[in-house]
This record gives sequence, structure tokens and C-alpha cells, in this order.
Amino acid sequence: MMDFTGKTYIVTGASSGIGLSCAEQIISLGGHVTGVDKNEAAIDEASYEHFRMSVTDESAIENMVNTVLDKNGQINGLVNAAGIWGSGKPFYEMESEAFQNVMDVNLKGVFLMSKYVSKAMMLRKKGKIVNISCIRAAVFRNNMADYAASKGAVVSMTSAMALDLAPYNIQVNSVAPGFTYTGMTAASFDNPEVKEQSEKLIPNGRLGMPKDISSVVMFLLSEMSDYMTGTNVFADGGYHIQK
Repeated sequence: MMDFTGKTYIVTGASSGIGLSCAEQIISLGGHVTGVDKNEAAIDEASYEHFRMSVTDESAIENMVNTVLDKNGQINGLVNAAGIWGSGKPFYEMESEAFQNVMDVNLKGVFLMSKYVSKAMMLRKKGKIVNISCIRAAVFRNNMADYAASKGAVVSMTSAMALDLAPYNIQVNSVAPGFTYTGMTAASFDNPEVKEQSEKLIPNGRLGMPKDISSVVMFLLSEMSDYMTGTNVFADGGYHIQK
């Protein structure tokens, strides 16, 4: 059984969806969570503290990490779950500023958070980093060049980070969710026709829920995954193998 008692974790995107589910599961397993989100906290627990900030703000990230270290003495794991959708346009109609914004949040945010957290982990020669990628890093559809590019880059960067951190006994992996019902996707999946059409594409026959994804994250944060690094784990009900 997994036990995170006495351990400290940072979770970005912790106010909703997959990030919130990850934070809740860590707490249920005895861990302490520092949540990072542009929105207000969604958890009111003694073992939770919240920083309302952007994952693109480097100075705020550095200060937050230092604050967590001063209070808890260590950081055992990081979950990079913060992310935004793309513009929903074909690439040739995308504004460069909008494209850059997606890359900044979905990719640069992972880079910045991991940069400062990993330095603390390197001193202890132990740690876990889990990045949330997406099936759209490997299985594509129209009008998401910005989003697919950002998530594909997350997968590539995960492997590169894993190599850089392997000498320090830090494992870095990513999880690729499929069609998952969250606050961000509810507008689409609350449409019965869209939900039915989507579920027909999933061998397991249903949409994923945040806990389906966060449960995989818990495994990757635990000691049970010590021999895994640089891997992208699909948690999609078999979607990516159905064609």
C-alpha cells in the first residue's frame, strides 16, 4: 500500500480537474501538498497550503519553492498538472501571441517548476517528477497544432529531464490522459451526442474521470515506480491503440 506520510509534494493546477484529484489523493495517503494555481484553493485541509500564482512567473516559483523548503525541509515529489487548451483554430489562422501563451503555460511552466524543484531534490538525491501530457502528443485531430505541440514537447522534455536527473536518483515520467471529464472539458462532454461519440472511440467504453488519471500519478510518485523513468504512460481507456 502506498504511504506518503511525512512527505511533501507540489501540485500545479491544484484547484480543479486532474491537479485537484492528485492533491486530494496525496493528502488521503498521508502526504502534505502545496498547491499552485491561478485560481483560489479548492481544498481546506491542515495538510494543504495554496499559492495563487502563474506557473509562468519564474520569480514567484523560486520564492514558493524556497518557502516550501523553509517550512517542510524537503520536496519529495512534483506533479505538473497545470495546463490550458489551445485556440481551436487551424495552425494557419492562429495568432502568434495565442500560440506562445499555450506553449508558455503547458511547456515553459513544466520547465520552470521542475527547474527549481529538482535542485532541491538533487541535494537529497531522491525525488519524483510527474508531468501531465496528453494523448494529443501522439494521436492528432484538426485544429490543435498549438496544444499538440505543447504536449508533444512535454513528452520529449520528460525524457530529457529523466536523463539529466538520473545520476541524482530522481525519476521523471509523464502521464497521457485520454478523454477525461473535468471542468475544462465539461462543456463538450455534457452534450450527450459528443459524449456518446467519444465513448465509442474508447475500447473501455467510458470517459475517464480525474481519479483514473491521478491514480496512475500516485503510482509514479511512489517507490513502486523506482525503476521507471523517462516514460510516457497512457491513461486513456485504450484510445491510442484503437486504430
